[in-house]
Amino acid sequence: MKRIFSTLLLATLLLLLTPSFSAEISCSARGAVVMEACSEKTLFEHNPDLPLPEASTTKIMTALLVLESVSPDCRFRVSAKAASVEGSQLGLKAGEELSVQDLLYVLMMKSGNDAAVVLAEGVSGSEGVFVEKMNEKATELGLTQTHFKNPHGLPAEGHQTTARELAILTAEALENEGFRNLVSTQTARLEYKDMILSNSNKLLYTCDGVFGVKTGFTKKAGRCLVSAAERKGVVLICVTLNDGNDWEDHANLYDACFARVSRRSVIHQGEYHVTVPVLDGDGNAVLRNTLPLTSVFIDEFPIDTSLIPKTVPMTFAPVGDNITLGYLFLLSEKGRQIDCIPLNTVTKVEQKKEERTFGGTFLLKLRKLWRALTSETAF
Repeated sequence: MKRIFSTLLLATLLLLLTPSFSAEISCSARGAVVMEACSEKTLFEHNPDLPLPEASTTKIMTALLVLESVSPDCRFRVSAKAASVEGSQLGLKAGEELSVQDLLYVLMMKSGNDAAVVLAEGVSGSEGVFVEKMNEKATELGLTQTHFKNPHGLPAEGHQTTARELAILTAEALENEGFRNLVSTQTARLEYKDMILSNSNKLLYTCDGVFGVKTGFTKKAGRCLVSAAERKGVVLICVTLNDGNDWEDHANLYDACFARVSRRSVIHQGEYHVTVPVLDGDGNAVLRNTLPLTSVFIDEFPIDTSLIPKTVPMTFAPVGDNITLGYLFLLSEKGRQIDCIPLNTVTKVEQKKEERTFGGTFLLKLRKLWRALTSETAF
């Protein structure tokens, strides 16, 4: 009974502490959130579910869909519609042809609305069909208050999201290696006119650990900013919508929130064991972790995770010592990888003395075939 009471008391204290923490931090945004990327747990929030226009942070979804749909080496032609789009643009001319990679740099580093339309038309045939795909992706991600009317973020009735949902979208986008590389690029030389672009995201140069993501501004939306930073092996995402002091707010929020997170061992070296059958061997192969497995902690508590071992289904004797035959994965409840470490054999497994029987001959031939096909390392 005492233990149950203590647990309930601790849970109540945690619920009470979270809002007070948010209240202590000054933030100028109408809507804001700081989220741990793997678990989507929030460390700070202010009107996180208030629907607001998001300006050019819309391009996070545009870039993600493009990267999931076509190769960066593809080339798209600029239409008259794309060349005449309003707002921020590079000044692309109708009839010009650019690579998807160059268009993505223009989209995310210089917030080119013209590049957004070229990409939408190139991927889906028309801007309207691409926008439908944007909304389908939002639904797939469970974003119930996010709705797109265009691929660039210019004001449109009903074009909106929330700070929380924009952070969730960003967490998903950062799982794409091409997206993460794109938004972290500070300077890029384009094939297009040998042009050199510098990223307009000031935080990339001024805030410790920041590696993205996207700025935005319209008169209706105000200043909007999505950033991501990694410190101590933990990635946090910060979103502010309609924030006149966004650069400073993001820096202050990161300092406050990173103080509450850490990365620690949850399984020490050699603690995890699993066996793999060894055909024609004098025993099974015992595997163990040769490195510690680490996870993310928030306010001294580990985030919810699942442990997934993946090993070869079997192998043939002889098996050497300290050979990698599997990996141990730690995933968040959202299915995102937190850590991955090898599983290696503890000792050798010798081959049985060959018996001149039909079974022994069959195993010998099967072993040779297995080694030829897999080199005993694929799984």
